[in-house]
Amino acid sequence: MLLESFEFLLTPTTPLARKYGFLYSSISLRHRYHRQKKNWIPHLKNCQEVFLETAKSLPQRKSVVVLGSAHLHEIPLHLLMDNFEQVTLVDVIHPLKHHLQAKRYSRLKLITMDLTQALDQLQSLNTLDDLESLAKKLAGEQIFHFEADLIVSANLMSQLALLPLDAVEKKIKRTLELTEKDSICTQFAETHLKNLRGCTGTKLIYSDREVIYRNKQGELMYTGHYPVNFAGYKKLREWNWMLAPLKEASKDYSIEMKIEAYRG
Repeated sequence: MLLESFEFLLTPTTPLARKYGFLYSSISLRHRYHRQKKNWIPHLKNCQEVFLETAKSLPQRKSVVVLGSAHLHEIPLHLLMDNFEQVTLVDVIHPLKHHLQAKRYSRLKLITMDLTQALDQLQSLNTLDDLESLAKKLAGEQIFHFEADLIVSANLMSQLALLPLDAVEKKIKRTLELTEKDSICTQFAETHLKNLRGCTGTKLIYSDREVIYRNKQGELMYTGHYPVNFAGYKKLREWNWMLAPLKEASKDYSIEMKIEAYRG
C-alpha cells in the first residue's frame, strides 16, 4: 500500500488524467498483471512472437511507435530496444519506471497523449446520446498521425471508450447494458483504426474481438462482439486470453477475451 501511494504521488500525469482515474487504473493494471501473470503468459507469448516475426520481416528497423503502451506487458521494453534504433511510447499515462528509463536512454521517447481526444469533453457527457454524438464527431477528425517503420496498437481498441462510458454511467446513475457498451466501444475502435490507416509505416494491431463472461459454474453468461472492419489488413493469429478468472474482477463471473493480431 505504501509503495502504491508513492507511485500515485510521483508518477507524472496531467490533472485531467488524474481526476478521471487513468493513474489509478494504470497502477491497478500493474498489480493485476502480477496477480494473474501465470494466466497471462500464453497471451503475452503470442504478442511477443507476433511482434518479433513482424519486426524481422521489415526492410529496416529504425523506429517503432507503441500506441497504448501502458506497462509494456505485451512487448517488454528490452524487445523494443533490441529490435529498433528509436522507440516511442504513446499513452495518456506513462508509468514512473518509463519516465526514469527515458531519462537514461536517449533512444526512448515518451509522448503523453489522449488517443481518443475525449478526455477533455467528459464533463459535457450527460446522456448516452451525448456520448454517441461525441463518437460520431470524433469519427470525422484526425486524432493522431505517426510515421515509423512499425506502429503497434497494443490491446487498446476496445479500451478506448471505457472512461467515457464510465462518465455517462455516473451521470445517468445506471449501469449501461453490455450491448450499449459494445456499440460505443466499436465506434471508438473504428475511429482508432481509421487514424491508424492514415499513419505512415507498417501497422501491427492486437485487438480483442470478443469478450466472454462465464458464471461460477463455467456456463456462458454473455459474449460481446466488436465488429471492427479490418479490411486491408492481414490476419496473423488468434488466441484466447484469460484476463480475469473468477474472483479477480468479480466473485460472480470470469472474463476471457478472444484476441486477434493483424498486420497492415
